[in-house]
Amino acid sequence: MAPDSQSIDGLIQQITTSNNLEALAHTLRTPGASGRDVREFILASSLSSGQDPLSVLDIRNNTLGVMYILSARLHMYFNAQSGVQRPLWATVVQFCDNFDPEQARLAPERMIMLAKSLTRYASDQGNLKLAIPLLYSLATRLPITPSTLTPIHPILLLTALQIRHITPEICILLVEHPIDDLFMFTSVYSEDNLSYNDNLFYHYLGGIILTRMGNYAAALDYFETALTAPSTHNSPPAGLQLEALKKLRLVQCIALGGPQALPKYTSPVLMRIFKASPYQNLINAFPGSPHPKDRGEGSPSGNNRLRLLVNKDRELYLSECNLGLVDLLVAEAPKWIIKRLTETYVTLGLAEIGRYIGIDDEQQVRALVLNMIESRTILATISDSGIVTFHDAPGTVDISVEDIRPLLGALPSGIGLQKVSVPILLEAIQRQSAHLAQLDMDTGRSKDFISKAIKTSGSSGMGGPGPGFGVGGTFPDEDEYPTPGMYAIDREDTMMFG
Repeated sequence: MAPDSQSIDGLIQQITTSNNLEALAHTLRTPGASGRDVREFILASSLSSGQDPLSVLDIRNNTLGVMYILSARLHMYFNAQSGVQRPLWATVVQFCDNFDPEQARLAPERMIMLAKSLTRYASDQGNLKLAIPLLYSLATRLPITPSTLTPIHPILLLTALQIRHITPEICILLVEHPIDDLFMFTSVYSEDNLSYNDNLFYHYLGGIILTRMGNYAAALDYFETALTAPSTHNSPPAGLQLEALKKLRLVQCIALGGPQALPKYTSPVLMRIFKASPYQNLINAFPGSPHPKDRGEGSPSGNNRLRLLVNKDRELYLSECNLGLVDLLVAEAPKWIIKRLTETYVTLGLAEIGRYIGIDDEQQVRALVLNMIESRTILATISDSGIVTFHDAPGTVDISVEDIRPLLGALPSGIGLQKVSVPILLEAIQRQSAHLAQLDMDTGRSKDFISKAIKTSGSSGMGGPGPGFGVGGTFPDEDEYPTPGMYAIDREDTMMFG
């Protein structure tokens, strides 16, 4: 007689004896006539002998059954169902560390159900940090690759941010495993499926975490991904995308010295809303903004205007959790002004630099310049008399832009002398050499060129009629080819142009 699937004893018998995991997954997933709530209660109950069913199952070999029982117990327990015994925390930890990913992929909705209960269980334990390594294990081991997005990913990042506990593993996941695939599956319960908001939420939170860690380059990629994520069914952009745009612009100013061009497919609706916000005025007043009238660069009022704008809308920035970034932006503004001064001046006095950045105290200016020198933001020396001498970076040359414009392509007009690193210049020359070599090969294969070459060689007496180069117009024997010498280029010599 077939085991009874409407009792926990029957289900345990099927879990321990079944040789067909897909059939077992179907049995555990199908509630039958009793309905979903009754099936969950059965899964969360004890054996008829009073024994805990988890004690008779092996986590690795019976991952599918353990996953169903654990998720059902935690779900029923936190929904105030009397008579349900909460599993031991040690059992949950052992499962998250040792489950079989292939079995877990047969019922991913149960893994997501378990992940949602982990944070509540850890909170009941009095330490939400306990949930982070478990969520990390589920998020990285359930999919085939750690670069696959699951509904567990945003839960992991949100939990880490809520308790301000960013582990090195999370940073490595964000930097070394950017999302390139989606973990899609069919579930009878739509709330478990991966949604459009999961993608937005994960990349937005990832950008915040990377910004806090100081990895601005990766943070910008995450914010941009959230900003440009295509909406579904021609729906308007999400509010989270506007928040991503605000943080993207602030981080661009802090890390790159000013706002950068956005992808062409950025929503124009978001751009209009942003331009009407105080953030636009703040960005325009930053030293690296393309709006010199707004930023007031070169005058002491420039940096002061930036501070006035911040103070004017400080409550707004605080309510939107952007005040920390805004304050950092104000702190970085003088550094970008000084960095741009190095492109124009060779020497400047501390008082003159202070006039540019709006700081009257020379000792404060000296401390700022020394900090930039120590962090290698600029190369400079300060004399005892307070004169700052700016130096070029090693391996750079002064060269006229007009001389290298054909190599580097279109450049802004009005630039006279530009510092260009030698490796970059050599790379540009090598690219042009390779391009010329390719043109030469294409020309040599041209039928018109060959026909003209034959006619020319025939009429000039350079070997008589025929296309060859040997005596009488014939092709030379192999021994007649010249050996590599002073006029030959070996394969190794040409590799530098490839």
